[in-house]
Order: sequence, then C-alpha cells, then structure tokens
Amino acid sequence: VQIHFGTQRVKANEIRTDFLQIYPNVGAYLIYHQPHFKVSVGDFKTRLEALKFLKEIQPLYSTSSLIREEVKLPESN
Repeated sequence: VQIHFGTQRVKANEIRTDFLQIYPNVGAYLIYHQPHFKVSVGDFKTRLEALKFLKEIQPLYSTSSLIREEVKLPESN
C-alpha cells in the first residue's frame, strides 16, 4: 500500500514517521525512484489483505493506493 508519492524527502520522512506512530507493528518503507520519494506500508501476502488495510487507512491517507512491490514476509519455522 502506497501512502505517499512526491519529490520532497523531508515530507516523505514525516509521513513515514507519523504512520509508524499510529501503526508501530506495520512495516513502512521509504523508496526513492528519481525524482520521487514513495512511502509504502505493509507486507501483505495477498491482494485481499492489502485492500482491507487500504480501506482502514484511507481516512488518514486519502491519496493511498495499492501498488505491487516486493514484500518482506516473516520467516516460517
């Protein structure tokens, strides 16, 4: 789930920090693809999981959207 897309690094970091204060157990990643900074959150196994979380956070992050990214899934024992 992408919650920010813009050209200002400081703004992207602020959004990531704010998100982590609200959702400390959800991964939040700052990604740079010149000239844009993106903040992506969550490591979802399925699109359905991502959609559910997107609906939860949209009131706070109205420009959030689903994106396809490589995710870091927890290791299975």
